[in-house]
Amino acid sequence: MKSVFKPILLCVITLLFAQQAAWACSKTLRMGTNEVNWAPYIIKQGNKFVGIEIDTINTVFEHSSFCVSWHYFPSLLRVQEELKHGRIDITFAASFTEQRARYAHFSLPYRQETMLLYKHTAAASVDSLAAVFKKGYSAGVNRGSFFGEQFEQLRAQYPEQVVLTGDANKRFGMLNKKRVDYVIDDSIVAQYFAKKYVTVEQAKNVPPVNVNGVHFMMSKKSVSVSDVAAVNALIKKNQAAIAAIYGAI
Repeated sequence: MKSVFKPILLCVITLLFAQQAAWACSKTLRMGTNEVNWAPYIIKQGNKFVGIEIDTINTVFEHSSFCVSWHYFPSLLRVQEELKHGRIDITFAASFTEQRARYAHFSLPYRQETMLLYKHTAAASVDSLAAVFKKGYSAGVNRGSFFGEQFEQLRAQYPEQVVLTGDANKRFGMLNKKRVDYVIDDSIVAQYFAKKYVTVEQAKNVPPVNVNGVHFMMSKKSVSVSDVAAVNALIKKNQAAIAAIYGAI
């Protein structure tokens, strides 16, 4: 009797190779970041990155036609400069601005971001962002980030009181040591550092500094409009899974 197992085995192997081919990436997106300890979003452990933002990126691009390679730079401004010239292709958690849109495509927003004001427990209380600067206090912020139009106006008016830093770990460390009076940062990131430093607390009398959706930002030099459409389709497809990642915080 002729064995039926060989044809079946060949069929299974063929299907596996076909599935792998379908999942194989046709383009590698070079992902730029300046963060090494932006917990719980992203933490660098040895040669790899972990965190809920990494989980989101993996969820979006898993089983897609894109692969992702990670590239670290010392500041967000450097990330933006590399992206502007097409030396990297994409970065994450980006707020839309007209200036950035001159050189970058923006995906659909994939989550909301709330920027709040934080203070050292020994610092005086204020009731507005403007009061921080009018009273002569300093505020630590991420170099290259966007915090809304009001902050941009205050930054232009009080440049010497704005302390630019490269990462959240440094910002909150400076706040803990009273090297800055206030910090503006993502509310979820600040929760992590408030547990690390008991001296850090939200300035609860001050309304949110900025609330907006964040996007993948992609270089117009190296990413096509059809690539952007494909990324948007992946975001839509994985909306429920993305919401579950951030809902678990």
